[in-house]
Amino acid sequence: MSEVQMKAMKSDPQAVKAKVARNNDGGAMEKPPSLRSLRAEAEIYAISRTLEYTGWNRRRAAQLLSISYRGILYKIRQHNLTPRPRPVEEPGQMLKAESQG
Repeated sequence: MSEVQMKAMKSDPQAVKAKVARNNDGGAMEKPPSLRSLRAEAEIYAISRTLEYTGWNRRRAAQLLSISYRGILYKIRQHNLTPRPRPVEEPGQMLKAESQG
């Protein structure tokens, strides 16, 4: 299973249930994931969620994860993690919200 498929399955729990159902129906069984790939997936999930929680404050994220700052920098590079682009708000929308308050 590719990394893209694993990320898609994380965001869609129904896809995981459908895959399990297909395998239980006698479909072609895939090789179970390796411990290394499961660990990498858990690491990516924990680090990316913590970085989002801290607003990509890497020093604070490292503290929350109980790892060194250099360690989190290494993991970010290793897993090629990048911040998600924020949605762009139109200036007119911000003025409307300020004038209503």
